Amino acid sequence: MKDTGMIRSLDSLGRIVVPVEIRLTRNIDIGDPIEFFILDEKIIVLRKYTSTECTFCRSLDHVTYYKDQFICNNCLKELGDPERDPGQPEPVHNAIVEAPEHSNLRRTKTEQMSQRLEQAIADHPFANQKELAEVLGISQARVSQLKRRLGSTNRP
Repeated sequence: MKDTGMIRSLDSLGRIVVPVEIRLTRNIDIGDPIEFFILDEKIIVLRKYTSTECTFCRSLDHVTYYKDQFICNNCLKELGDPERDPGQPEPVHNAIVEAPEHSNLRRTKTEQMSQRLEQAIADHPFANQKELAEVLGISQARVSQLKRRLGSTNRP
């Protein structure tokens, strides 16, 4: 284990700030889920959580792990299809379609996850928060944050 020499204190709510140097070197963004592990009953390890959804279409079905990425069978076939005409538009799976005037804007991770949560709620109307978290591959706390965000944007 590498000693960074960085020390942070827990606040009154039990939270800790991960130093920006570590977040940058480990490609951790605000809102990214973090996994906790206990080693030898004395060491707590934090790791950026990697969902098991397809990197391209976010499908959870028939996913294969390849070069640090999860890819579903459909996307894997599309990537490996030498017969595909490069002049044709690429197939779109579960894509977020934006209005033409906003087509140059990139959606934030939170906006993308909020839309995925809305879709999961529509697909599973009787699912509880734990089940929605499992479907989306995120924590229950993140589902709660997104639901609050959705509630505040859907008010008149």
